[in-house]
Amino acid sequence: MDSAIWAILGGVLLLAEFGFPEFILVFFGLGALLNALVIALAPHLQGAYHLQIILWAATSCLSLLALRRYLSAWFCGTPGNPPPTPFEDDLGASAETIEPITPEEPGRIRFRGTSWQAISAGETIPRGTTVTILGRDNVTYLVTPEKITPEQKEEPEHPETDPSSSAREGRDHPLT
Repeated sequence: MDSAIWAILGGVLLLAEFGFPEFILVFFGLGALLNALVIALAPHLQGAYHLQIILWAATSCLSLLALRRYLSAWFCGTPGNPPPTPFEDDLGASAETIEPITPEEPGRIRFRGTSWQAISAGETIPRGTTVTILGRDNVTYLVTPEKITPEQKEEPEHPETDPSSSAREGRDHPLT
């Protein structure tokens, strides 16, 4: 009878681990199951409740101290490097303003196909400007304009085809 009670207690403790996933109750459940096995194999321990409790406490604590470090990595994973949150991937990414943004008034940006509220990091940003994401507070992004805006003249991709290019005039050309 004593071994059945210890086996039931062990099963209850093992099931309780699912509700309290600290990976501690498992060892007390295993200690109770081991106690049930010892009592079933050594019938002279039947009725010696003080010895049963000492055996259960000793096996539970020793297995907890000896095995938890090794088994928790296997069963629970390693907490050392959690995967990045989706927001951490957004830092430094580019977006486009779809409404002007001033330091006093938030505007909107288009980022990954969605419109988001955005605030400026201290300057006015006109509509159509490419911005860099610096941070986020809930659903509002903190942005700053990139170095080159659509209003600025872009460098031609092929300087030799641009008649106003200094390369065409022979200045700063690597072959002259």
